[in-house]
Formats: sequence, C-alpha cells, structure tokens
Amino acid sequence: MMHHVQASFVSRRQWLAGMARAAGLAWATRAAGLAAAEPTPSPAPKSQPDVVIYRGSYPGWPWVARAGQAHLVCVFREDGVHDFSPTGRVLWCESRDDGATWSPARVVADAPGVDDRNAAIACLPDGRWMVCYNTYTSARVSRPMVVVSSDRGATWPAPSPLADLDARTRAAPLALSSGDILIPFYRAPGNGALAARSSDGGKTWDVVPVPDVPGFLGDEWSVAEVAKGRLVGILRNSASRDGHFWKTESRDGGRKWDRPQRTNVHDARSTSPAHLDMHGQVPVLTYADRRMVSVSMVTSRDPHFRRWDLESRICCYQYRPDGQPIADASYPVSVAVGPRRRFVVDYEIRTEARQIAGYYVDLPAIWEKQA
Repeated sequence: MMHHVQASFVSRRQWLAGMARAAGLAWATRAAGLAAAEPTPSPAPKSQPDVVIYRGSYPGWPWVARAGQAHLVCVFREDGVHDFSPTGRVLWCESRDDGATWSPARVVADAPGVDDRNAAIACLPDGRWMVCYNTYTSARVSRPMVVVSSDRGATWPAPSPLADLDARTRAAPLALSSGDILIPFYRAPGNGALAARSSDGGKTWDVVPVPDVPGFLGDEWSVAEVAKGRLVGILRNSASRDGHFWKTESRDGGRKWDRPQRTNVHDARSTSPAHLDMHGQVPVLTYADRRMVSVSMVTSRDPHFRRWDLESRICCYQYRPDGQPIADASYPVSVAVGPRRRFVVDYEIRTEARQIAGYYVDLPAIWEKQA
C-alpha cells in the first residue's frame, strides 16, 4: 500500500531554538514544583519507500523523467551483480499517476556479451525519448551510447556511440533553451568530466572537457540550465575522499566550462553522484548525505551555487531506522510531481529486497520564498 509521509524538515537553528524553549519551560515548571514537559521530538525520516518500482536480482543506478501530464518514465540497469556481467541490460518502466503505480519493466538495450549500464532518460520537446548509457566489457572498457525512441518507448532502434572514448554516462540528456542537447559524462573510471553537445537533434556530438584543478578530478555529474544559456554542473570528485561536491558553470550553452570550485555540500561517508534540477525557480540538489545510510535535498540562494542552505536541508529518507547502512544504494534522482512535491527514485540492495524504490518528498514553503 502506498503512503505519503512528509519528509523531516528541521533546521539546526530551529532545533536549537526549540531546545532553548524546552529548557526554559523545564526551569519554569521546576520552579513551580511541577513536572517538566518533554520537548517534542522532530519527526523521524522514512525508512521504507512509498513505492516499489521494480524488484529484481541487482537493479541499480536509476533515472526518472517526466514524459507528460502525470506520466513518468524510469530507466535502470538490471543483472545479478554490481560489477561486470555479460547479461547486464537496460530496462524501463512507466507510471501514469505521478509515480504511485508502475508498469512491468521492458528492455531498452541488451547487447550480447557486454554489460549495458548507467542509463538515464530524457523526454525531448519534439516527443522523442533519448536514453544515454554505456556498454562495459570483461576487459573493463566502457563506451558511451545513445538510443532514441520515436514512439514513446514502443521500440528502441540500434544505439549509436556518443564518443569513441573509454567513458561512462550517469546523468540524462538535457534539452537546452537553444534547441541543443547536452549530455554530461566522464572518462572511465573517473578520470575527468566531459560534456557532449549536439545541435542536430543527436545525430552528431561535439565533446569538450571540464577543466581539472588541483585537488579535483571530474567524475559523475549532472547539469541544470538555471537561466537561458547558463548551465550549472554539480560534480563528484575522484581526487579526494573528503566527500565534497564541486561546481562548474558554462555561460555559452555548454561550449566552455569554468574551472570547478568546491561547494559546502558533502557526503559524510563516501560520495555518490548528486542530482541538480530546477523546481520552477528553485534549485534543488538531491544527494546522499551519508551514502547507503540516508538521502537529503537542499536548495541554495547563492547566485554562484557554491553555498547551499544546509541548515534547512530536508532529510528525505534513511534506509534503516537505526541509521546503519544497507549493502548498496544511493544514486538518488528526483522529479517534480506537484507545486511543492518531488518524487525521488533510488536503488536499494537490502537484505530483504533488491529494488528500485520511490519516495515522495514535500518541499517547505520557505524554499519558494527564498527563490
């Protein structure tokens, strides 16, 4: 049964203020000879998904996108192991009710003898569905690929290479206001971020690098167009284990990228990629604050997108009530499903289930006022 529970939203400032009020009340009641009232605890985060999208052998690394009114599509890789498998394949399923129920999974890509993985989907303005993913061989060589459906997923023709590089995908193609399409990807196994841009609907691609700087080596990343022609990317860093995400920016539609700078957002365990999106005019970053333990959302009022409002971040969910990690998880992606609601898709390798899971998250009204 599906249930909706508001995500926990308690800032550090609110928590401290609440504790101060509770302390003052306790002193007053003790002075009056009365029993002190217990402070109201903050709501516990969810520890079970609202929706199970798919259960399988080892489903992983999903992406979700909007395809129309109440229509969502989700892609992911399925096989029995995390590492290379010659039978790894890309599957997709759809929801016609904003994520409450999902269709059985169908195949997007399943080349013999290679592992098709790291898929992400975009529903383009012209009605086509574009999926990027990478093949992966027993020699640990990857090739980024693109496949396009012109009939809303009924058929998927032969894929074409995005670039002749040992490289991997993570984030979905992004339809820009200029009419171009941009795909963020990276050199395997985390040796520099790249951006592919197409001006002819995906027939050909120009690839440019994101600069590396001391202390930073590009890895998985996602991009949002925050204003016409202005693109912001949030990147995972292969050069350090401090867990911080980095930010880069392009002001010419993805042709050139700034030197990355470190943000104040980090994963306290080990990083997995974050997802940057615009919820109307509100930037939303969905990320694992403790990989395989919990996932959060945060917004930013910083015009440079380096400082995010961590004091007012939302704890979307925690995989286990006791805060212990599960075996594998934490590639969260979210999509708007209402004026102040998002739907997060993630993979979860739990003792009791291996699944693609969905969580509803309600955004606080203050985020809109801050935008």
